[in-house]
Formats: sequence, structure tokens, C-alpha cells
Amino acid sequence: MSKEMGIVALGVWVVVMPYLGIYRSWLTVLMVLTGIALMIIGFLLRGEAITREHHGHAPEARKKSRVTFQESTPAVEHDYSSETN
Repeated sequence: MSKEMGIVALGVWVVVMPYLGIYRSWLTVLMVLTGIALMIIGFLLRGEAITREHHGHAPEARKKSRVTFQESTPAVEHDYSSETN
């Protein structure tokens, strides 16, 4: 099972768990363990995303331009010396 599907499955587990008739103390323990599992999978997915981005495998839409400043010039240059008043 992929990590993404693991998150979906744990999400369904969290939604269904209160309706299973589990004792309150066991329910608390299972919720905490499920939360820890979600955190671990989330950190693993974040690490994979950072690694993908670092190695240049990120989609083009996510890549940002490294140019912070670009000087522009006027589109039309005007010669004011030839005008008469």
C-alpha cells in the first residue's frame, strides 16, 4: 500500500472507530497510535517531496524562477530633441 493510501485508510479508521463500540480507554489509545502513524507517514511524504524537489523531479509548475530582479527598458524610446514648442 502506498503512503498516500495509508493516510486515506487511517482517515477512514479514525472516522469509523468511535462507532465500533470499543471501550473508552482503548479508544483513546488507538486514537493516539493512529495519530502517531499519521504523523510518521506525513513526515515520510514530506521528506520524499523535498528529495524530489532537490533532485529536480518536481513538476514544472512548482519550480520557481530564481530571478529576483530584472531591469526593464521603455518599449518605445522617444526623441525629445526634435520637438518644437
